[in-house]
Amino acid sequence: MRKTLIALWLLIGVFVFPACVPQKRVILLQENPQVENQGDADALLRTFDLKPVAYTLKPGDVLSLRVQSTTPTEFDFLATGTTIFGAQDPVLSGYTLDSDGNILLPAVGKVNLNGLTMPEARIKVTDALNPFLSDPTVNLRLLTFRYTIIGEVTQQGQFTTYQDNINVMEAIASAGGFSPYSNRSNIKLVRYENGVAKLYKFSLLDDNTLGKNNFYLQPNDMLVVDPLPAKFVQENVVGNVSLVLSVVTALALLATRFL
Repeated sequence: MRKTLIALWLLIGVFVFPACVPQKRVILLQENPQVENQGDADALLRTFDLKPVAYTLKPGDVLSLRVQSTTPTEFDFLATGTTIFGAQDPVLSGYTLDSDGNILLPAVGKVNLNGLTMPEARIKVTDALNPFLSDPTVNLRLLTFRYTIIGEVTQQGQFTTYQDNINVMEAIASAGGFSPYSNRSNIKLVRYENGVAKLYKFSLLDDNTLGKNNFYLQPNDMLVVDPLPAKFVQENVVGNVSLVLSVVTALALLATRFL
């Protein structure tokens, strides 16, 4: 019977210990890490040509517009109502591109920004304001750059950035980073273009991903982070096996006492 109990606990160990990660492999910036093949912080390993895709404006986009000029305040028709950082929703106080991609400015009228990048749009708005304001300096921001992250991250949900672009790793960091059971080798990207949902898949374990076109997100992209198989084992197999073996062990102990 003693051998049977030993065998049962060894079987528990077979299931439990593979799921454990040594603390030394988790803690950052240790004083004496004693890790083989440590990296040299001053040694350049590789370089990558980044491929950020410049976003082009489309109908329905909402922009914030802040203009500074040397025009006296009483004649500056854009001097008020342009602050976007406050209690109210920035999108509600922004300028929405109509179905043709026009932005409607007071006194100026319609300015078409459809298909322009943000730098190009700034130049075009500046040119449109030059006849009305003295030395206008235009600051445009896209308010509707949203993306969604679901799956094995700390905080799932929809996020908004005021950057013109954001990469996959920055997006995941904004969601609190990976969960302990995230499968970093199986990241899915869902992109909606012209009524079509496109699915891409890549690995963040591969440093070549830094040079991929899809390393940078587009508005309304969705990232799906799959779980590792270990999550299913930990949550289902290990728990159930441990419970069954505990019951068997208890019954075996009772049997040795009463038989």
